[in-house]
Amino acid sequence: MLKKWLCLCLLPLILSCAAARKETPVLGAEDQFALAKREYEKKKYSSAVLEFQKLIFNYPGAASLDSAQFLLGMCYFNEKDYSSSVGEFKKVLSSFSESPLANDASFMIAYAHYKDSPKPELDQTNTLKAIQELKDFLDEYPDSKHAPEAQKILFEARSKLAQKLYKNGRLYFKLKQYDAALLYLQDVLDQYSDTRYAAPASFLKGESYREQRKYDLAEL
Repeated sequence: MLKKWLCLCLLPLILSCAAARKETPVLGAEDQFALAKREYEKKKYSSAVLEFQKLIFNYPGAASLDSAQFLLGMCYFNEKDYSSSVGEFKKVLSSFSESPLANDASFMIAYAHYKDSPKPELDQTNTLKAIQELKDFLDEYPDSKHAPEAQKILFEARSKLAQKLYKNGRLYFKLKQYDAALLYLQDVLDQYSDTRYAAPASFLKGESYREQRKYDLAEL
């Protein structure tokens, strides 16, 4: 009786252990890629990240590996984890430099840096990185389908830097520190004369000279 009772008690444990020992079915490389891509297309980016990582780690020679690596970067980009996305896009360039997706990855690196840049009054390290990456991209892929968008983002990034300089110049002007104001305003004119901040910088430069009674310079 005791033996029968013990068997009944242990039966669920035995069955659960047996189930745990059963191997989880492993998808082939292309099926794994298809699964990951379906999750991506459904905008389930966290799930897609895991599925793309499975493909990358388990099938290092898969034909779809460059696409998986690129879409992994896009998952992070769409989740606004721009720093992680840059890391994944750079892997496309380092591991799949001959892939057609190298063009797209290079553009997305620059775009991610730009998206990660803060308001003009804050540190603009990422804006500077974006500008350099965009210039490198346009040098490397002048005929890319992304070239017009890259030019547009480059102008926006430069305008952000111009805005920062102009705001600094205006602040010093209000504080009546005209020499400091002139330094910032002149930088706008020297470096970003094609942006919309050039005209107000030029005007404020003239006003700074007038406040200093340097009327001959104010007219220039």
